[in-house]
Amino acid sequence: MTVTSGSHIKRKILLVTTLLFVLGVFFVLKAGVSAGLTDARHLFSVLAASYLMAWGGYALFSAVPRDEIRAQFVLMTISLGVALILAELPAWMKLIDYRQVFAVTSFLPWEQPDHLPDRELLSLPRPNRSVKMVFSRGNIGEAVCLPPRTAEPFEVRYDRNGFRNEGDLSRAEIAVIGDSYVESPMMPGSALATTRLAELQGKSVINLGQSGYGPQQELTVLKRYALPLHPKTIVWVFYEGNDLVDAQRYEERVSFLVSAWNSINTAWDRSFTRNLFLAAIQFSHGCLPNPRIAGNYGTVPADDGRDLRIYFLDHTTSVIPSGQELDALKRTGEAIKAAYELAHEARIEFVVAFAPTKFRVYYDIAKIDPNSSGDIKWWVPNDIPDRLRRIIADVSPDIHYVDLTPALRRAAKMNRLMFIPDDTHWTSDGHQVVADALDEALRPGGALLLAGKDPRVSRPDDVKLDTSSDAMMVRNKDGTIRYWSDGARKMYGWEKHKALGEISHRLLKTVFPVPLEIIEAELLARGHWEGQLIHQRRDGSKVSVVSHWELQQDVDAKDQSVTVVEINRSRAS
Repeated sequence: MTVTSGSHIKRKILLVTTLLFVLGVFFVLKAGVSAGLTDARHLFSVLAASYLMAWGGYALFSAVPRDEIRAQFVLMTISLGVALILAELPAWMKLIDYRQVFAVTSFLPWEQPDHLPDRELLSLPRPNRSVKMVFSRGNIGEAVCLPPRTAEPFEVRYDRNGFRNEGDLSRAEIAVIGDSYVESPMMPGSALATTRLAELQGKSVINLGQSGYGPQQELTVLKRYALPLHPKTIVWVFYEGNDLVDAQRYEERVSFLVSAWNSINTAWDRSFTRNLFLAAIQFSHGCLPNPRIAGNYGTVPADDGRDLRIYFLDHTTSVIPSGQELDALKRTGEAIKAAYELAHEARIEFVVAFAPTKFRVYYDIAKIDPNSSGDIKWWVPNDIPDRLRRIIADVSPDIHYVDLTPALRRAAKMNRLMFIPDDTHWTSDGHQVVADALDEALRPGGALLLAGKDPRVSRPDDVKLDTSSDAMMVRNKDGTIRYWSDGARKMYGWEKHKALGEISHRLLKTVFPVPLEIIEAELLARGHWEGQLIHQRRDGSKVSVVSHWELQQDVDAKDQSVTVVEINRSRAS
């Protein structure tokens, strides 16, 4: 009776122990998966717990004597510890960076191979390095898992300060500051806009672009590296795609960088353990396409006559910037003001060049599939270029402002490919167009525009839609149609005598991206508006259009009537 009772108790203890062991393993794995195992302390805790759990399970279920299991545990633990120390020692001594060995993608600027943390720049590139580059897939291509293309390797060289220049310069007549659009590690040195600008100007031009830099970091670049070169001109390239995000997050990133844990985490970033584990995760998961980005594409004519698919990443769905974007614009204006004051004090000409996103250049040029799974059919160009110009004008009306959008759009309309199809950056042709635009602007009597000048005085023709093939109407501010083109009849199915006198927004059952009151306020303030609308044809079918509104004030009329010229282009055309 006593033996039976003792055996029953042992079985209960074994069952409870087994359940606790299984639950322990489950919670360890769940904790690791949910957090992504990218933090050093968390990863070590999960690995240690898993290791001990494994030995506990072995001791629990194995028939091997416990003394022998203890000896095996001690021997195995010591062996693994020694092996791990030997593997980590080169990383601790900065002889090996296992991020490069395992080709693991880093998530923070200062985690990038060949970069060091810097309290102002966040990420400081190592000097005098040369990298063999094979650009076989762009940043969007990586996100949507496109197949790599055949690519020729080329050398990317950096100067003593870690910037992309073939040699060290003690003086430069023109300094160009910016982010990856200026650095362009995906292009050979001969193709860069800075290289071509130097050839066009016949002057020395230094490339002070660095991937991942935002306005605050670029201000530091101006102080540390541009001013000591005593240039005659500084060109600050503002890229709308991520410079606002960088400006918004800068202080947060600085706080994280200077935290105590991050100073410990630097050696961990290079470590064998972390990068082996992350490489294993990447290998097991493979490439997982981002479904939102995968559907955001359009087509343009290629050199061989076929349609070429180009992907888009940076965008906006509102003509009015968000509160965060407006705050980032304010921070950008503060950085530009500080930069201008330094340049003005040194008697250096200061130029701000606006670099548009691929979407701003191609939004009405590329053919967009209205049935695409992406949200690109709802994207609209916002008014960031005008807002930035006004901010710069408030800093000083003497600052020169160059919007690169018209030059890139003109070339794109001539079927020249301005952006890499699966990337957000310029092609070699795009760099040439940018160099040409900057060269023209910098020449005496060139196209430099004072930031305080209203661009409506002389609006470039390239932003207007082709009225010969698009739907055009002339209407009052309240929408009453006074003119109805043949293109409008063909697009919407309404004959002229049926459309005249009708309220356009009621006739076409217009769906606006934002409330009509906001659009009309923008129209009155700026004199024009562009965006995407959804209209309904006479037969009930829907059509998505890019709509351009131009405001005309009849100053001779007694009632000061307002006329709006509206031109609509089908996104499927």
